[in-house]
Amino acid sequence: MKVRNIETSAHGAVKSNNNKYLSTKKSDTSFKGVTDGLIKFWEGVDRGGLAASFTVQDMLGTNIPRTWAARNVGKEYTGKNNWVAVIENGLREFLTGPSMFVVPGAVLYGSMKYAGKANGVPVQTIKDFSNIISNNIDKIDTSSIEKFKETFYSNVLNKAFTKFDAPSKEIDVADYVKRILQMENAPKKGLINNIAGKSMPESREEILQGIVNTFVKDKKANTKGYPNFLSALITDVTDAKSAAKHEIPIDDLIGRMGKYSDDFYNMLKKSGGELSSEFLENFTNKRMGGRFATNIAMGVFTAAAMWFIPRIYTIGKTNPETDPVRQKASELKGEVKQDSTEKKDVNFSGGGISKMMADLGKQVSPDATGKLSKAAANLESDWINVARPMFYTLITCFTLIPRVIESTKRDIESSKKSGGPIQWDETANNLRRDVTTILTILFAMKGLGAVMAHKASKGSGIVLTNKILPDNANFMQKFKNFLSPDHGVQVLSKKQNTAQMSSFANMDELMRFFKDTQEKQGNLYKLLHIDAKPQKGSEPLLYNAAKKVFGDVIEKKDLSVDDLAKVLADSSDKIDKNAVDELLNVLNDTKKNPLLKFGNKINAIFETVSLAIVTAFLGFGLPKINELIIKRKYLKDNNTLQKKYQNPDVQIPDYSILNNLKPIEKQTYQYFLGKMK
Repeated sequence: MKVRNIETSAHGAVKSNNNKYLSTKKSDTSFKGVTDGLIKFWEGVDRGGLAASFTVQDMLGTNIPRTWAARNVGKEYTGKNNWVAVIENGLREFLTGPSMFVVPGAVLYGSMKYAGKANGVPVQTIKDFSNIISNNIDKIDTSSIEKFKETFYSNVLNKAFTKFDAPSKEIDVADYVKRILQMENAPKKGLINNIAGKSMPESREEILQGIVNTFVKDKKANTKGYPNFLSALITDVTDAKSAAKHEIPIDDLIGRMGKYSDDFYNMLKKSGGELSSEFLENFTNKRMGGRFATNIAMGVFTAAAMWFIPRIYTIGKTNPETDPVRQKASELKGEVKQDSTEKKDVNFSGGGISKMMADLGKQVSPDATGKLSKAAANLESDWINVARPMFYTLITCFTLIPRVIESTKRDIESSKKSGGPIQWDETANNLRRDVTTILTILFAMKGLGAVMAHKASKGSGIVLTNKILPDNANFMQKFKNFLSPDHGVQVLSKKQNTAQMSSFANMDELMRFFKDTQEKQGNLYKLLHIDAKPQKGSEPLLYNAAKKVFGDVIEKKDLSVDDLAKVLADSSDKIDKNAVDELLNVLNDTKKNPLLKFGNKINAIFETVSLAIVTAFLGFGLPKINELIIKRKYLKDNNTLQKKYQNPDVQIPDYSILNNLKPIEKQTYQYFLGKMK
């Protein structure tokens, strides 16, 4: 690789062209404490993708608060904590959410372990890797796994780099390959160290981050405009829309190369060790078929688990959250039924696959034109994150429907004994609770964060989202963009902010950043003044450095890229080279860059505020609404019966969960709650 003007290592030191170093190991005081913790927390959530995002919202927004709040349901009537409701809420919430990712993760792990690691690689990428090998089959060295990886990785990376649209610097592919192999043999940080952000320079995670940093700089130096600097393209597509669709995050690409190469070489040795077009085609078809089958299995097994879970937590035939109100109503009506002591009997009920995968692989290949090929693209999972169409199907059809089925059974059972019409108390509760929860978690939280970040972008001048809507956007355009989790306005993650706002090798790259900011309706005056009024203990680093380079023009309220470009053009022979280095170094020092500090801090705060709102609503507000609705149905504000139920002919459903339990079920509750009388 040719010498770069600015180079950022994996350890965070920034090197300028006058060989001065700016240490980034000391954390800025403004990142201490709560804010720093929030940034790290949301950075971890971002790394986890849909699984982590959903789990955080599900755990903090529903599981924990709902389970905790359930103990008070009906306490005003019984005088006791409602531990039965606590158990049912806990079982329901803590089994459902995690299962949506634990189950597919287990299926994926089993498929990779027993059928081949390449089953963990998307169909499109398997096809792309195989095409790269096919086009370079004479250059692939299969004498050892190390040689195979070196030559395979080199060809894949060369493919990615030839997709850069404005080559200007030579890229040292061999250095990339060397560092990737070093990463694969390095120890992992471990979950605790990774969460804590412990520095381990020789760990797999930090070596990978160093590779990603280098890739960002190389892409900035070899592309026009301001694309996604974290993604690579290895597919032969011509139009920009298709290219964006097929781009792969560079860290994901590196992981996929490892899985594919390990599996490929293992199968090659088992077949005799000779690389041929016939072997390559057979391997490709088998693994594409296996990957498609894995995606389907991830959905099917998760759906089965979701369908079965309601049978676990609905031990009783009535709902402990509606029982206390109906019990109070029955007492007022003078119709309390006594627990039956009648003994009841307890009843207990208790070499073609390889070819099939190859045939299936032909049908799901990206080159095929059939329905299965389109299905394979739409159902592609990302690690344990099932595809969104599949996720939406699971959370609605296989989570909501079985819950409603079980609740209708209990509503029918509790109303049947009273001889009156069926009261759909639990079913109505379920629909209000679950439909609202699903919509809130899938769309509202991201929407809230996007709205706040969008407003902050306009106020600060720094673009904090992937795009900014124009001021004349109508209500429907805003509604669609802020609530769309895939294609609308999205809050930039810390990783995306870093790639966009740092790693500038020269002023040309910095000017491209200013131009992109202006095109996305950012404000250059506000951006360059972001630290002009520094807080206690900090200095106006960016403002002072920009002033030295651009002079008084940065004081223009309507500052534009053209204004900055004119200064550079008119004063190219007068601008102090050290001043340019100072400006670039301020922005490349990720610990001191005020744009990054502001962007990461404000986005983490917005994410946290959104989570707090969701938690308050879903965890405490929505259950309370359900409790009030069922109360208003049977009782007045003064806890007397509603007029309808004062009529002797209108029956109140059987309220007592214990009246409907079989002996073995009572033993289960006694185990949790102690002896019941």
